[in-house]
Amino acid sequence: MEALTDGIFAIAMTLLVLSLDVPAGIQNSSNITVVAMLADLAPDLYHYFLAFFILASFWIAHHAQVDRLRHIDRRFLWLNIATLMFVTLVPFSVNLIGDYPDEPFAAVVFEANLLLIGLFFAAQWWYAVNRGRLVQSGTDVMRVNQRVAVVPAVSAVAILLALAGWTWSTVLYALIPFVMVFLPQGR
Repeated sequence: MEALTDGIFAIAMTLLVLSLDVPAGIQNSSNITVVAMLADLAPDLYHYFLAFFILASFWIAHHAQVDRLRHIDRRFLWLNIATLMFVTLVPFSVNLIGDYPDEPFAAVVFEANLLLIGLFFAAQWWYAVNRGRLVQSGTDVMRVNQRVAVVPAVSAVAILLALAGWTWSTVLYALIPFVMVFLPQGR
């Protein structure tokens, strides 16, 4: 399971770079033109970095989650597969928001994608801890419960802001590391 998960995260994170399109056929290839072209790519670069670090955070959290398990079962595997299905959609949703940065619905698609990853990730955890089904004894379930709820909560708020017409609702995701600092690490 970990090898498949690692591979899918690696591929999804690598495919994110395809959302960065360098314009072809620039007539004047001066430094000013290149700087202007990079400035035009700023929204795409922002979403690339944002998605890359969110995926990296999910990957790290997945490893931390698996380290707390004493074993896995078929249902847990299927929950992991469902999570990975939405992980593979991240490059698409980043490309969509990059192509339509001023369209709130593009932001909603991206944020809904992250919401679903977060919800499936949380579902995996909640399934594993239900009656101590899969977790090692001594695991601080409450602390981890708080941490797995952060991305779904941020995603829900970001979706509401996008639906209200705020096209830069994805800025909320930059707050996640600051929120995580204040939550207990747990074991």
